[in-house]
Amino acid sequence: MQRLLPRMALTLCLLLGACGTPPEVKQLSMAQIGYFDAAIRAVELQSEALLLAAQQIRSQAEARIVEIEKSSLARNKTLALELSSLEGGRQEAVAEEMLSKVARVSRTAAAARSKLARDVAMIERKTQALRGFIGKLKQVHLALDAYLQSEQAGERVLRDVLKQPSVQRLLTTANELLPRVTGTMDEIKALIGDLNRGDEL
Repeated sequence: MQRLLPRMALTLCLLLGACGTPPEVKQLSMAQIGYFDAAIRAVELQSEALLLAAQQIRSQAEARIVEIEKSSLARNKTLALELSSLEGGRQEAVAEEMLSKVARVSRTAAAARSKLARDVAMIERKTQALRGFIGKLKQVHLALDAYLQSEQAGERVLRDVLKQPSVQRLLTTANELLPRVTGTMDEIKALIGDLNRGDEL
């Protein structure tokens, strides 16, 4: 999918160049618009799937943290019951070791939860940014569609709806957005990879 997005910049140039040309070229341009629309939708669906995956990973990691805390508590209860059978000096050493383990598990669990929350919040922010980029690409799509109907319709959409001064500015916007879309997708995937690897105590 990400190899397709950079090609969209060339497609945009071809599409906008198709105005006032023979019907066959316009038909080709309409097919390219369908391709452009499908690529935008694919990125949209992929970003939503990545966000759901991140939330699922977080949920699973939190469940594992709870299990580790429960297991630690059960071990410490067993040790506490055994304390009474130990001699005085040994009792104190075991009690200190037990308290140290409880504190360590508690700190580690808190740190793991905090990291999970930060990572998922970052993924949500990146996904929101991606939605913004996709929204702008949809505006480009709207202008292209209007230009295929007629140059006058395209100019109207460009001026009145999109508030863009020229087709060139619209193309510049699209060309700036495409690498940001692919870059943001890569960042989201990397964050999810980190989330997968770093969710254990």
